[in-house]
Amino acid sequence: MIASVLSAIVPIVAILLLGKAIARLGLVTDEGWLGIESITYYVLFPALIIKTLASADFAGLDWRLPATLISAQILMAAAAIVLSKLLDQPRERIGVHVQSAVRWNTFIALAVAQDLLGGAGVFLIAAAAAAMVPTANLLSILALSRFSITQMGAGSLLRQVIANPLILAFVVGLAIYALKIELAPGVATIMDILAQAAIATGLLASGAYIQLRNGSMPMSALLGWSMFRLVGLPLLAGGIALALDVQPSVFLVVLIVTAVPTASNGAILARKLGGDATLAANLIAFQTLLALISFTAILWAAKSAGLS
Repeated sequence: MIASVLSAIVPIVAILLLGKAIARLGLVTDEGWLGIESITYYVLFPALIIKTLASADFAGLDWRLPATLISAQILMAAAAIVLSKLLDQPRERIGVHVQSAVRWNTFIALAVAQDLLGGAGVFLIAAAAAAMVPTANLLSILALSRFSITQMGAGSLLRQVIANPLILAFVVGLAIYALKIELAPGVATIMDILAQAAIATGLLASGAYIQLRNGSMPMSALLGWSMFRLVGLPLLAGGIALALDVQPSVFLVVLIVTAVPTASNGAILARKLGGDATLAANLIAFQTLLALISFTAILWAAKSAGLS
């Protein structure tokens, strides 16, 4: 199990560090990074979302899996807002805290689930993604827009959400799935290539934003917010899953998808929507490193307790 976690997380850390090194060496200018962000945000991430939803297969899915995950995400978003308010956090941080709390790294979860559960794990991760990814993006976009540096009215907020390329991609992906439209081989190949590029560019751009020494938040606070996410989300989701009496394999997947660190594209989304992009990148880095310990500990504890 430890080997599975390490093999999934270490490459993520390496690419984040590579992005930081590229930025420090000046191999990509500030304008260049903005171009990479725009391509990733408007083209690559939407392609990834459409590809994931269009190729999903949810026949025979246990409704308790998506119900557990969506409920936990909504509760974590509410908790992040309340805690941010209690700690008197600046507006531009609140949306980032929400985003960090509800997003998850699909690729780490997929690698670990495949190793532990085989084909059944891949199916359950796909089902989890169909529930969590739209929820995470909607909650993140709402929070980042609502708590951006420039305050928005209800109408502006609604337009921001409806016109967001990630939301539009979900609508397209779900329509393709619901209407059972089969993508032409050439189109499917193009979408697959663009989706793979989204992972790399998202990580590199996030790495470029990392500023642990001169960031907007002390390292102790970064540690606290990271542990809030890494421990809080699996505890909430695990409790709901136990209350709903899910099968052991489903419970294990619930823990896997909620105990992984936040998604790698958070810094780009924060920057586009007026949030603290440096804080978002630092939380990605901290959570990814801390997950080497917390993720392994959570899965070990569940196994020791006979829950998975």
